[in-house]
Amino acid sequence: MASGTARRSKRARLAPSPAAGNDGPLPAELLSDILLRLPAKALCRLRLVCRAWRALTSDPHFAGIHASRHRQPLVAALCKRRGEIHLVDLSGGVVKRVPVAEARLRDWKSLTTQPGLLCVSEWEGTACVLDAATGAAAVLPADPAVRRRTKGRPLMSTSVLGRVPSTGEHKVLRIHLHAKREQTCDAMTLGSGGGGRGRWRATPRPPMLVTTTFEHRAVVDGVAYFLLDLSCRRVPTSDAIASFDLRTEEWRSAMLRGPLGNQPGLVHGGHLNDPQLAELNGFLVTIHRKDRSIDLWFLESTDKELWTKRYSMRCVSNLDPYIYWSYPLSILDDGRIVTLGGRVLRAYDPETSTWADLATLQDYCCVGMFKGNLLCSILNG
Repeated sequence: MASGTARRSKRARLAPSPAAGNDGPLPAELLSDILLRLPAKALCRLRLVCRAWRALTSDPHFAGIHASRHRQPLVAALCKRRGEIHLVDLSGGVVKRVPVAEARLRDWKSLTTQPGLLCVSEWEGTACVLDAATGAAAVLPADPAVRRRTKGRPLMSTSVLGRVPSTGEHKVLRIHLHAKREQTCDAMTLGSGGGGRGRWRATPRPPMLVTTTFEHRAVVDGVAYFLLDLSCRRVPTSDAIASFDLRTEEWRSAMLRGPLGNQPGLVHGGHLNDPQLAELNGFLVTIHRKDRSIDLWFLESTDKELWTKRYSMRCVSNLDPYIYWSYPLSILDDGRIVTLGGRVLRAYDPETSTWADLATLQDYCCVGMFKGNLLCSILNG
């Protein structure tokens, strides 16, 4: 009797919501069970068969169960030649293409991701936020007020997408670099449909000049972290970190000290152990390179500035730049660390201290790990 009850309970969890509907020959419960067995790439094509299938596969209940069964890591890669963002599996196969053409960006330089969302931006300040599930795009234009406030066009701008955990709001932080090496910032909150809510809002300037390149920034739990520009004479340590709180839209007054900031022998930019930042498994991580290893330090406590070195990825030689300069993207369920170096995806196994090539990403200019669901929009789910 108990086993029969369990089977009925399981089927109830798999049943689609009434809104999904079904006008085909198969019962809705059976159709749902069949489609749940298919990978997301196949479902993205099959949902075009009819409205009922599209409604079923777009239903948040169905999408949530599917995501729990198919935990496939995906890399978001910007294909400049085709004007698309490709969501690529670890073998290099394209699972989904998200067009960026309507944004009409001329010089893409940045890609950031949040669960279900993608943000690309160009040097002049225009940004585009895309919903990976629906393909809907919101163009966030450059703000003429920036020129008025600073008496001139910025030399370059970088946009960073983040989410405020306490409110669920998605915000875009934009940092402008002007002549005389000055930086200004503004922010925008995304609406429920992915568009901009209101206008760009001016925010305080960074306390010191920050570096906005992909390898020197990370967004974790509603805070955007940036390494300081090492060309600035006032930099306290080479791994000191500036923090922007997306909820309050203010820079934190105190610099976050990196794990090696107070240790002798840590040299400044241009050397092999120039630090980097990453977000891995929900943690802020600093990356330090030394003789034949890449050390990953995880921030355990922001208040106590407590860092723990969880991994030391061994390299045969620091003369192999494609491995030695590999940048960590994700930690898989089996413990392997996915990295990118020299346009090659690799996996490092901490148990055996070995590297394995996964795929070559030849035609892409910007990459990042994609998190979220390809079937159901996170903005509507």
